[in-house]
Amino acid sequence: MNPVDPEIALFVDEWRRCLTEKDVSAAARLLDEGYRGTLPTGEVLTRDAELALLASPAVAIHSVEVQDLRTTRKGNRATAAARLAMTGMVKGTTFSSVYHTTFEFRRTGSGWRATRSRVAEDGAGPAPSAPRARARSAAAWLKRFLRRADAPASFQELAYLPFRPGEDFALPPMEPVGPRVASADDLPVPPRELWLGYNYPAHGQAHVRTMLDVAYASGLTFAPNDRILDLGCGAGRMIRHLVELAATCEIWGMDISAEHIFWCRANLSPPFHFATSTKVPHLPFEDRSFRFVYCGSLFTHIDDLADAWLLELHRILALDGRLYMTIHDSNTVRLFDGDRYPASALARRMRTQETYQRAKDSLGMVSIGRDHLSQVFYGTEYFARMAGSMFEVLSVVPEAYFYQTAFLLRRKQPGPVGG
Repeated sequence: MNPVDPEIALFVDEWRRCLTEKDVSAAARLLDEGYRGTLPTGEVLTRDAELALLASPAVAIHSVEVQDLRTTRKGNRATAAARLAMTGMVKGTTFSSVYHTTFEFRRTGSGWRATRSRVAEDGAGPAPSAPRARARSAAAWLKRFLRRADAPASFQELAYLPFRPGEDFALPPMEPVGPRVASADDLPVPPRELWLGYNYPAHGQAHVRTMLDVAYASGLTFAPNDRILDLGCGAGRMIRHLVELAATCEIWGMDISAEHIFWCRANLSPPFHFATSTKVPHLPFEDRSFRFVYCGSLFTHIDDLADAWLLELHRILALDGRLYMTIHDSNTVRLFDGDRYPASALARRMRTQETYQRAKDSLGMVSIGRDHLSQVFYGTEYFARMAGSMFEVLSVVPEAYFYQTAFLLRRKQPGPVGG
């Protein structure tokens, strides 16, 4: 038997990592411009369609195990045949299968690129959480997604993540307003596919406790009818722990993922209010109408529009209000260089990310990927100066949100008119 070519083995291992970590930008570098991939269903994917499928929040690959790999290489061409055991979820439907995957490659100036792939299903394991009707629904969604993948993105898909893109849907009537909720423990917990990789019950409580300690230490107090905004709320992991404040304050959660907002609206309202936002830096609220705004791991994914979003948050923040936000900064880089977060997929990814490695030791700002899955890092002083034109920096708290640093900002007071 011919030995496995080490360069092709590295390619397959990197492709496996891209699938499990949704690393779309790295996956794009592995695929030739003319790439075509054939799925077990017979659907043929272009390069852009395969990357769109990888990026879709409705698809999650939990694990990929390479059980067997055979390679051949001749000059600038190569092939690989791999047996992959894969588990994951499509639109809430769990799958566990073994696939025979063949790749064809060509060598370019920057390394090996896949030109063709073909996936054939070897056998399917049990999927206990997926009744047949849900499995059929997931398969139908996948086919519709693939049919639309080569079409130009709609305004909806460019501006936010629409609920069940390409599908019809109906929502049940709103439930009657019940008695006031006493604690976060009384609120429903979303299905795991909406947790966004967090330990939903534990992490939200810890991050809210840190956030409120920092805000209260700055002198912040809440009066009846004050407004609070959770921008980038997901499925309500943090907002649910503000339930005591909801007795007297008006609290809003917003996110670009309509699926998360619809779940929140059906399960956490009341006591909270929810609306789907867009990537456009505009919020449908009056000037100076929020006492407190917080963004947990939101500006870690905003690159080109970061300044515009800061200006928009400045607009809606009350004169003595507070803005709490977490970012990847210079301290995050130091933590990633050490061994404090050995289980972090992002830390592992950054250790081999070329652009990040070039920029991290003299860091202003670096964005890895250019979409809603961007990973954005700032030099701590760079971000403070960027925000400082609009806000007063009250405190900077490293590791307030895992390896992210929290900034607590106060709206700058308007200066005198004239000179």
